[in-house]
Amino acid sequence: MSVSRIIGPKVDPAILGQPLKFRSGKTSKNRLFKAPLSEKLYNWKENEISKRGNVNTQIINLYKKWGTSGFGVIFTGNLATDSRFIGEGGQGVVSVENTSNEKSRNLLKQLSEAMKSEGSLAIAQINHVGKLALEYYYDNQGNRHVMYSKIEDPLTFSTDQIQTEILEKFKYSAKTLYDCGFDGIEVHGAHGMLFNQFLEPKNQRTDEYGGESIDNRSRLLINTYLEIRKSIPQETGFLIGVKLNSTDFQSCGISDEEVSRLCELIENVGFDFVELTGGAMESAVKELNQRESTVARENFFFQFVDRCSNIFKETKVFITGRWQTTNAMINSIKMNLTDAIGFGRWSCAEPQFPQKVLAGEIHSIPDIKFAPSDFKIAKHAAHQQMKEISLGEQLSDFTVKENADHFKQACSFCRHCLLFAVPRKSKAAFAFTRKKQSHAQQSCFAFCRQSKMNMPDFKVQAEQYIDNLGTYQNMDSHAGIIDYKL
Repeated sequence: MSVSRIIGPKVDPAILGQPLKFRSGKTSKNRLFKAPLSEKLYNWKENEISKRGNVNTQIINLYKKWGTSGFGVIFTGNLATDSRFIGEGGQGVVSVENTSNEKSRNLLKQLSEAMKSEGSLAIAQINHVGKLALEYYYDNQGNRHVMYSKIEDPLTFSTDQIQTEILEKFKYSAKTLYDCGFDGIEVHGAHGMLFNQFLEPKNQRTDEYGGESIDNRSRLLINTYLEIRKSIPQETGFLIGVKLNSTDFQSCGISDEEVSRLCELIENVGFDFVELTGGAMESAVKELNQRESTVARENFFFQFVDRCSNIFKETKVFITGRWQTTNAMINSIKMNLTDAIGFGRWSCAEPQFPQKVLAGEIHSIPDIKFAPSDFKIAKHAAHQQMKEISLGEQLSDFTVKENADHFKQACSFCRHCLLFAVPRKSKAAFAFTRKKQSHAQQSCFAFCRQSKMNMPDFKVQAEQYIDNLGTYQNMDSHAGIIDYKL
């Protein structure tokens, strides 16, 4: 499939093909990695805790494709370590409840084998959403489903609970993944989830896990590493990394000095790598000599990366940050800002991207026709493409403006179908006031005017859409709810 691209200079990609050796002993065959992306494709039965987040053929097919794409490292999307603390439907889970049987473990082994089929390292991102866990949701019939009836904010856990409910569960997940052939794990420490909740200054626990000291607030992260190493020593070669996000620190008030100290703790305890996200690295590199002209967020991201990369010596730095050209990727490595370059959505739009880059066939990313303000639409588009890859279907090309516009309209239609359901369902997912119901109806009328659809036709289609909607898909815009080709 030929796609239109961002304009970028032709450069020698040789440095991107160099191997990268980690302190635990394993080596990545090159400097390109497929970044963690939530797939929302795992088998999922909300009422059976042992059947949440199990690997299936679709997930294996998806990673078979990426396994033959030329990446040095391939990350899974976030896998929950506790079946009760779930952030979205279709999320993968690796817990005692769903991986104690041989069938589940065999499927995990098949997944790691698919990822490693041509020599890539297979890394599983493991996660706990903390206080962001869903307690319940309503399906399209208005039925209430309880995810976990005793949700407790982990920030209030006793030290004994931290040991049994967090540390030991992370150790179990990591050991299970190790036994199933994975080369390592990444602890998700970003996006407001568990570890980020402990790192924030507002964590005012009065024990060793909170308070004014960043050493205390980072202790959960450090102890998680140490707990995993009890069952998987560094000598095994098993990699342990962590993901951090600059905007998390910017928004919650973690100081530059605290960032530096956190990096020192990560380096000293033995983490193999840290993935840094939170901005557009392409912009940061381009504006190196005129940083004052960059937007505040990108400037902060560059300073964050620069500060961190100067501290890490043995811990390798991975950056996922909206890369556009191989020229910027190469310059970032030459400037010692990063050791490896990560791609998320581009790996969905063009799975063979790394092979083409390393062969010198292409020098920039696909020019996907979504505006920067359409971030959520672009995210849904990536889920659409992951679903297509997993089913062996023709891949949607969103570098074609007509396709992108059509998909955007389909997303808007789906959203308005759900809005239409608000006054229709007496047991809607949230307690909508009459004012909100009126707003929902007005929004649907506006959508019909804009899309030149008459309201009676919209009502018929919306009724069909809601009645056919899968139950857990209400929870977080599952890829399966959008069929823009119809």
